[in-house]
Amino acid sequence: MASFIMAGRIQAAIFVVLSTTVSLLIPPFIVFSNAAIALITLRKGWQQGLIFTLLATATLIILSVALKQQASSGLVAGLANWLPIVLIASALAMTQSWNRTLQLTLLVGVAGVLLFHLMHQDAEAYWKPILEQMKPLLQQTYQLENSKIDDIINEASRWMTGTSASAMVIISIISLIIARNWQARLYNPGGFGEEFRQIAIGKQFSIALLVGIAIAAVTQNQLFLELVMVGISIFMFQGLSLAHALVKQREMSTGWLAGLYILMFIMLIQMIVLLAAFAIIDNFADFRKMTASTK
Repeated sequence: MASFIMAGRIQAAIFVVLSTTVSLLIPPFIVFSNAAIALITLRKGWQQGLIFTLLATATLIILSVALKQQASSGLVAGLANWLPIVLIASALAMTQSWNRTLQLTLLVGVAGVLLFHLMHQDAEAYWKPILEQMKPLLQQTYQLENSKIDDIINEASRWMTGTSASAMVIISIISLIIARNWQARLYNPGGFGEEFRQIAIGKQFSIALLVGIAIAAVTQNQLFLELVMVGISIFMFQGLSLAHALVKQREMSTGWLAGLYILMFIMLIQMIVLLAAFAIIDNFADFRKMTASTK
Protein backbone atom coordinates (compact mmCIF):
# COMPACT_ATOMS: atom_id res chain seq x y z
CA MET A 1 0.00 0.00 0.00
CA ALA A 2 2.70 2.46 1.03
CA SER A 3 4.69 2.03 -2.19
CA PHE A 4 1.51 2.57 -4.25
CA ILE A 5 0.62 5.74 -2.31
CA MET A 6 4.11 7.18 -2.69
CA ALA A 7 4.36 6.27 -6.39
CA GLY A 8 2.77 9.57 -7.40
CA ARG A 9 -0.07 12.01 -6.80
CA ILE A 10 -2.52 10.14 -9.03
CA GLN A 11 -1.93 6.86 -7.19
CA ALA A 12 -2.21 8.60 -3.83
CA ALA A 13 -5.47 10.28 -4.91
CA ILE A 14 -6.90 6.96 -6.11
CA PHE A 15 -6.04 5.29 -2.80
CA VAL A 16 -7.49 8.11 -0.68
CA VAL A 17 -10.73 8.26 -2.67
CA LEU A 18 -11.23 4.48 -2.71
CA SER A 19 -10.39 3.97 0.97
CA THR A 20 -12.70 6.84 1.93
CA THR A 21 -15.52 5.33 -0.13
CA VAL A 22 -15.02 1.83 1.27
CA SER A 23 -14.97 3.22 4.83
CA LEU A 24 -18.64 4.17 4.48
CA LEU A 25 -19.45 0.49 3.98
CA ILE A 26 -16.75 -0.89 6.30
CA PRO A 27 -16.01 1.81 8.92
CA PRO A 28 -12.66 0.36 10.13
CA PHE A 29 -11.25 1.12 6.67
CA ILE A 30 -11.13 4.78 7.67
CA VAL A 31 -7.73 4.08 9.23
CA PHE A 32 -6.30 3.44 5.76
CA SER A 33 -7.41 6.78 4.33
CA ASN A 34 -6.15 8.38 7.56
CA ALA A 35 -2.83 6.55 7.28
CA ALA A 36 -2.45 7.53 3.62
CA ILE A 37 -2.91 11.22 4.45
CA ALA A 38 -0.56 10.86 7.43
CA LEU A 39 2.10 9.20 5.24
CA ILE A 40 1.83 11.96 2.65
CA THR A 41 2.17 14.55 5.43
CA LEU A 42 5.19 12.78 6.94
CA ARG A 43 6.99 12.62 3.59
CA LYS A 44 5.74 15.67 1.68
CA GLY A 45 4.74 18.16 4.37
CA TRP A 46 1.51 19.55 5.79
CA GLN A 47 0.64 21.41 2.58
CA GLN A 48 0.34 18.16 0.63
CA GLY A 49 -1.45 16.55 3.55
CA LEU A 50 -3.97 19.38 3.48
CA ILE A 51 -4.55 18.97 -0.27
CA PHE A 52 -5.41 15.28 0.19
CA THR A 53 -7.54 16.13 3.23
CA LEU A 54 -9.62 18.38 0.99
CA LEU A 55 -9.80 15.62 -1.64
CA ALA A 56 -11.01 13.08 0.91
CA THR A 57 -13.49 15.57 2.35
CA ALA A 58 -14.82 16.35 -1.16
CA THR A 59 -15.31 12.60 -1.63
CA LEU A 60 -17.37 12.46 1.57
CA ILE A 61 -19.46 15.45 0.48
CA ILE A 62 -20.22 13.86 -2.90
CA LEU A 63 -21.13 10.57 -1.26
CA SER A 64 -23.33 12.36 1.30
CA VAL A 65 -25.24 14.08 -1.50
CA ALA A 66 -25.52 10.79 -3.42
CA LEU A 67 -26.99 9.14 -0.31
CA LYS A 68 -29.44 12.04 0.04
CA GLN A 69 -27.81 13.39 3.18
CA GLN A 70 -26.77 16.95 3.89
CA ALA A 71 -23.50 17.99 2.24
CA SER A 72 -22.53 19.80 5.44
CA SER A 73 -22.41 16.48 7.30
CA GLY A 74 -19.72 15.23 4.94
CA LEU A 75 -17.80 18.49 5.25
CA VAL A 76 -17.83 18.48 9.05
CA ALA A 77 -17.04 14.76 9.30
CA GLY A 78 -14.14 15.03 6.85
CA LEU A 79 -12.47 18.06 8.38
CA ALA A 80 -12.99 16.79 11.94
CA ASN A 81 -11.38 13.48 11.01
CA TRP A 82 -8.49 14.48 8.75
CA LEU A 83 -7.32 17.89 9.98
CA PRO A 84 -6.13 16.43 13.32
CA ILE A 85 -4.31 13.71 11.35
CA VAL A 86 -2.41 16.33 9.35
CA LEU A 87 -1.62 18.23 12.56
CA ILE A 88 -0.20 15.32 14.53
CA ALA A 89 1.62 13.86 11.50
CA SER A 90 3.23 17.27 10.93
CA ALA A 91 4.25 17.35 14.60
CA LEU A 92 5.88 13.93 14.33
CA ALA A 93 7.65 14.90 11.10
CA MET A 94 9.03 18.10 12.64
CA THR A 95 9.94 16.84 16.12
CA GLN A 96 10.73 13.20 15.32
CA SER A 97 9.34 12.56 18.81
CA TRP A 98 6.41 10.30 19.63
CA ASN A 99 6.37 11.75 23.14
CA ARG A 100 5.70 15.30 21.95
CA THR A 101 3.28 14.06 19.31
CA LEU A 102 1.19 12.20 21.86
CA GLN A 103 1.32 15.21 24.17
CA LEU A 104 -0.02 17.34 21.33
CA THR A 105 -2.70 14.74 20.56
CA LEU A 106 -3.79 14.87 24.19
CA LEU A 107 -4.09 18.65 24.03
CA VAL A 108 -6.01 18.44 20.75
CA GLY A 109 -8.38 15.88 22.26
CA VAL A 110 -8.96 18.06 25.33
CA ALA A 111 -9.53 21.10 23.11
CA GLY A 112 -11.99 19.12 21.01
CA VAL A 113 -14.08 18.17 24.05
CA LEU A 114 -14.08 21.74 25.35
CA LEU A 115 -15.00 23.13 21.92
CA PHE A 116 -17.86 20.65 21.60
CA HIS A 117 -19.29 21.76 24.94
CA LEU A 118 -18.97 25.42 23.94
CA MET A 119 -20.92 24.70 20.75
CA HIS A 120 -23.49 22.47 22.45
CA GLN A 121 -24.47 23.59 25.94
CA ASP A 122 -26.57 20.45 26.40
CA ALA A 123 -24.44 17.63 25.02
CA GLU A 124 -26.93 14.91 25.95
CA ALA A 125 -29.68 16.68 24.02
CA TYR A 126 -27.38 16.77 20.96
CA TRP A 127 -26.74 13.02 21.03
CA LYS A 128 -30.24 11.75 21.87
CA PRO A 129 -31.82 12.30 18.39
CA ILE A 130 -28.84 10.56 16.81
CA LEU A 131 -29.06 7.56 19.14
CA GLU A 132 -32.85 7.35 18.82
CA GLN A 133 -32.36 6.42 15.17
CA MET A 134 -31.08 3.08 16.53
CA LYS A 135 -34.37 2.35 18.36
CA PRO A 136 -35.80 -0.02 15.71
CA LEU A 137 -32.54 -1.99 15.64
CA LEU A 138 -32.44 -2.28 19.45
CA GLN A 139 -36.07 -3.38 19.57
CA GLN A 140 -35.52 -5.99 16.89
CA THR A 141 -32.27 -7.30 18.35
CA TYR A 142 -32.99 -7.34 22.09
CA GLN A 143 -36.81 -7.39 22.18
CA LEU A 144 -36.86 -4.71 24.88
CA GLU A 145 -39.70 -2.49 26.00
CA ASN A 146 -39.70 1.12 24.84
CA SER A 147 -39.09 2.38 28.38
CA LYS A 148 -35.96 0.26 28.74
CA ILE A 149 -34.67 1.34 25.34
CA ASP A 150 -35.24 4.96 26.34
CA ASP A 151 -33.22 4.36 29.51
CA ILE A 152 -30.36 2.89 27.46
CA ILE A 153 -30.41 5.84 25.05
CA ASN A 154 -30.48 8.35 27.91
CA GLU A 155 -27.49 6.71 29.59
CA ALA A 156 -25.57 6.32 26.32
CA SER A 157 -26.13 9.96 25.37
CA ARG A 158 -24.46 10.98 28.62
CA TRP A 159 -21.24 9.23 27.60
CA MET A 160 -21.24 9.85 23.85
CA THR A 161 -19.07 12.99 23.91
CA GLY A 162 -16.26 11.32 25.86
CA THR A 163 -16.58 8.08 23.94
CA SER A 164 -16.50 9.85 20.57
CA ALA A 165 -13.49 11.99 21.55
CA SER A 166 -11.63 8.95 22.88
CA ALA A 167 -12.42 6.95 19.75
CA MET A 168 -11.20 9.78 17.52
CA VAL A 169 -7.84 10.12 19.29
CA ILE A 170 -7.36 6.34 19.32
CA ILE A 171 -8.15 6.07 15.60
CA SER A 172 -5.88 9.04 14.83
CA ILE A 173 -2.94 7.53 16.72
CA ILE A 174 -3.47 4.07 15.21
CA SER A 175 -3.55 5.69 11.76
CA LEU A 176 -0.33 7.56 12.49
CA ILE A 177 1.30 4.36 13.72
CA ILE A 178 0.36 2.61 10.47
CA ALA A 179 1.69 5.54 8.44
CA ARG A 180 4.97 5.69 10.38
CA ASN A 181 5.40 1.94 9.97
CA TRP A 182 4.80 2.28 6.21
CA GLN A 183 7.35 5.08 6.08
CA ALA A 184 9.92 3.01 7.95
CA ARG A 185 9.40 -0.01 5.70
CA LEU A 186 10.04 2.13 2.62
CA TYR A 187 12.84 4.40 3.85
CA ASN A 188 14.15 3.17 7.22
CA PRO A 189 13.59 -0.58 7.76
CA GLY A 190 13.39 -1.45 11.47
CA GLY A 191 13.29 2.17 12.57
CA PHE A 192 9.66 2.24 13.61
CA GLY A 193 9.88 -0.54 16.19
CA GLU A 194 12.81 1.09 17.97
CA GLU A 195 11.15 4.51 18.29
CA PHE A 196 7.77 3.05 19.27
CA ARG A 197 9.32 1.10 22.15
CA GLN A 198 10.70 4.34 23.65
CA ILE A 199 7.40 6.21 24.14
CA ALA A 200 7.11 8.03 27.47
CA ILE A 201 4.57 10.85 27.64
CA GLY A 202 6.14 12.41 30.72
CA LYS A 203 5.66 13.10 34.43
CA GLN A 204 3.90 16.46 33.99
CA PHE A 205 1.16 14.97 31.83
CA SER A 206 0.87 12.00 34.22
CA ILE A 207 0.36 14.37 37.14
CA ALA A 208 -2.22 16.35 35.17
CA LEU A 209 -4.12 13.14 34.38
CA LEU A 210 -3.99 12.01 38.01
CA VAL A 211 -5.35 15.38 39.14
CA GLY A 212 -8.12 15.10 36.54
CA ILE A 213 -8.97 11.57 37.75
CA ALA A 214 -9.13 12.79 41.36
CA ILE A 215 -11.41 15.71 40.49
CA ALA A 216 -13.66 13.49 38.35
CA ALA A 217 -13.89 10.86 41.11
CA VAL A 218 -14.75 13.40 43.81
CA THR A 219 -17.11 15.67 41.87
CA GLN A 220 -18.49 13.24 39.25
CA ASN A 221 -18.37 16.24 36.91
CA GLN A 222 -19.23 15.04 33.41
CA LEU A 223 -16.73 17.32 31.68
CA PHE A 224 -13.82 16.07 33.80
CA LEU A 225 -14.94 12.47 33.26
CA GLU A 226 -14.80 13.04 29.50
CA LEU A 227 -11.36 14.68 29.65
CA VAL A 228 -10.07 11.77 31.74
CA MET A 229 -11.41 9.33 29.13
CA VAL A 230 -9.37 11.11 26.45
CA GLY A 231 -6.25 11.13 28.63
CA ILE A 232 -6.50 7.44 29.48
CA SER A 233 -6.99 6.56 25.81
CA ILE A 234 -3.72 8.26 24.88
CA PHE A 235 -1.70 6.91 27.82
CA MET A 236 -2.80 3.45 26.73
CA PHE A 237 -0.36 3.72 23.82
CA GLN A 238 2.54 4.25 26.21
CA GLY A 239 1.36 1.10 27.97
CA LEU A 240 1.52 -0.78 24.67
CA SER A 241 4.95 0.68 23.99
CA LEU A 242 6.11 -0.48 27.42
CA ALA A 243 4.82 -4.00 26.79
CA HIS A 244 6.67 -4.20 23.46
CA ALA A 245 9.85 -2.82 25.05
CA LEU A 246 9.84 -5.31 27.95
CA VAL A 247 9.23 -8.27 25.63
CA LYS A 248 12.14 -7.09 23.47
CA GLN A 249 14.47 -6.42 26.42
CA ARG A 250 13.77 -9.72 28.14
CA GLU A 251 13.89 -11.64 24.84
CA MET A 252 10.47 -13.08 25.59
CA SER A 253 8.22 -14.89 23.14
CA THR A 254 6.03 -12.70 20.96
CA GLY A 255 3.21 -14.89 22.21
CA TRP A 256 3.02 -12.57 25.22
CA LEU A 257 2.16 -9.68 22.91
CA ALA A 258 -0.34 -11.83 21.03
CA GLY A 259 -1.99 -12.66 24.35
CA LEU A 260 -2.09 -8.96 25.25
CA TYR A 261 -3.86 -8.02 22.02
CA ILE A 262 -6.31 -10.91 22.41
CA LEU A 263 -7.17 -9.64 25.91
CA MET A 264 -7.68 -6.16 24.44
CA PHE A 265 -10.10 -7.63 21.92
CA ILE A 266 -12.04 -9.42 24.69
CA MET A 267 -11.89 -6.73 27.40
CA LEU A 268 -11.09 -3.50 25.56
CA ILE A 269 -12.12 -0.93 28.16
CA GLN A 270 -10.52 -2.78 31.08
CA MET A 271 -7.27 -3.26 29.18
CA ILE A 272 -7.14 0.39 28.09
CA VAL A 273 -7.44 1.45 31.75
CA LEU A 274 -4.86 -1.14 32.88
CA LEU A 275 -2.32 -0.16 30.21
CA ALA A 276 -2.82 3.53 30.98
CA ALA A 277 -2.26 2.84 34.69
CA PHE A 278 1.05 1.08 33.96
CA ALA A 279 2.01 3.98 31.67
CA ILE A 280 1.42 6.54 34.44
CA ILE A 281 3.53 4.51 36.87
CA ASP A 282 6.20 4.03 34.19
CA ASN A 283 6.66 7.79 33.85
CA PHE A 284 7.90 7.81 37.45
CA ALA A 285 9.45 4.34 37.82
CA ASP A 286 10.98 3.89 34.30
CA PHE A 287 10.40 0.15 33.96
CA ARG A 288 12.59 -0.07 30.85
CA LYS A 289 15.64 1.21 32.73
CA MET A 290 14.78 -0.96 35.72
CA THR A 291 14.54 -4.17 33.73
CA ALA A 292 17.62 -3.33 31.64
CA SER A 293 19.74 -3.02 34.81
CA THR A 294 18.54 -6.41 36.11
CA LYS A 295 18.97 -8.28 32.85
